[in-house]
Amino acid sequence: MSDLTELQAAEIAKLQALGAAWHLFHHGAKTDRVTTDAGDIPTLSGLADVVFEAMGGVLLPIVQTIEAAGAALALDIETTRRVSAFDITLTAPLCVLSLLNEQVPAGFQSAITLTLRQGTGANKVTWPSNVMWQFNRPPVLAYAPGAFDMVTLVSDPVTNKWRGMVDGGWFNV
Repeated sequence: MSDLTELQAAEIAKLQALGAAWHLFHHGAKTDRVTTDAGDIPTLSGLADVVFEAMGGVLLPIVQTIEAAGAALALDIETTRRVSAFDITLTAPLCVLSLLNEQVPAGFQSAITLTLRQGTGANKVTWPSNVMWQFNRPPVLAYAPGAFDMVTLVSDPVTNKWRGMVDGGWFNV
């Protein structure tokens, strides 16, 4: 068999480098980078990490805990924050709730879940006026200290209001 020409050897070297890059791309750690003609790119594991980071609020909700709501509470529900659940401890007889950055982009729908815990007991919530409740009435919250209720608010793209639904109540009593 004859010796390889320089061109053939160069092409084989390219194929070997391509194979090594392919292997690193598919099997490398998420912190590894793969050098390509277009520049360094993340591995599949790294890409998955980026996608999870970008979509984490959808795939795995981020919960914001509010230890003491007080007499008024403004929840920042801006979609890029990716917070889609709030765990709120009510500490005042009446908490006026408001929603900040509540506009949902056209073609999308948003939902937030609220866990409302009774800190001192018998605390109530005044809901924003743009929440439409199932059965046309806001929930009656548990009143025993330590009990909690769960409520979900879903944006309504037709009315530009929020649909309020009680997920359950009087937990932990």
